[in-house]
Amino acid sequence: MADTTSILIVDDQPAVRALLTEILSPSFQCTTAGSAGEAIALIESQFFHLALVDVGLPGMSGIGLCRLLVKLSPGTSVVVVSGNTDDQSVADSMKAGAVDYIKKPFNIADVIATVERALGKQRPDAVA
Repeated sequence: MADTTSILIVDDQPAVRALLTEILSPSFQCTTAGSAGEAIALIESQFFHLALVDVGLPGMSGIGLCRLLVKLSPGTSVVVVSGNTDDQSVADSMKAGAVDYIKKPFNIADVIATVERALGKQRPDAVA
C-alpha cells in the first residue's frame, strides 16, 4: 500500500534514458526527459522523489538544472550523471545541491545502490 516512488530521468541520449528506465522500472515509476526544458515542465506539473540528471544537456547544463530543480522542488533529491570524472565536476554537482553523483559508464548495481541511497537521504524525518 506504499506510494510508488517516482524518478525523473533526464538525459539527451535516448539509449541512456532507455537503459536507466529498464534498470529502475521494476522498483520505481520512471518518467524521462531529453532536455532541461522538458524536465522543468515535468517537475512543475508533478512531484518526483528523485531526479537523475545528466551533466551534458542541450540548452542548460545538468548542474544548472540541478540548481533549479532544488529550488523548484525542494523535496526532490537530485543525482547527477556524467561521463566527466574529474573532481571539480563532482564538487560542482554537490554545490548545486546534488545528493550523489554517478559516473558513466555506470555499473547497474552501482546505479541501483546510488538511487536507493539517495532516496534514503531524501527525507530523514519521514519515519513511518
